[in-house]
Amino acid sequence: MATFDFSTGTLAIDASTSLFQGRPSPDESPLAGAKELAKYGEWENYGIKNVKVWGKTFSVTARYCDKKLAMVDLVWADGVAKKVDWSATEDDLVKEKKSLSKMIAAEAQSPYVSSTIGADTFVFNWGTLTVHADLRSMIVTTSAAYTGEKA
Repeated sequence: MATFDFSTGTLAIDASTSLFQGRPSPDESPLAGAKELAKYGEWENYGIKNVKVWGKTFSVTARYCDKKLAMVDLVWADGVAKKVDWSATEDDLVKEKKSLSKMIAAEAQSPYVSSTIGADTFVFNWGTLTVHADLRSMIVTTSAAYTGEKA
């Protein structure tokens, strides 16, 4: 099972694969099980399926800018919104967002600092963790954005 370290923002997927602020791109340091999703300009995206963290299964996208990890997106693969796909309602998405935010607050032992109907944001020294209910794409995404100082 993968772990997320809230003090550093590191997602440790297995013994050989960790995602953390500034991690070199897979061209420089390969990611086990990652598939290239897209490259455009200075951005590169890689996906890893079936990552178990916090007792749930997620699809993970590692987003690199200028060959350094800038963001990690997690989409709850076995959540309600993903299961019912385009049949999900706004209420389904909001409930899923609230459920994930509550779970993350408990795991991080830290409350979110802002909340709207569509997003809850947690702030750490390495950046932000945002749980976002996206009504356009009908998914709930948890994103770690590395904006703070390196841990």
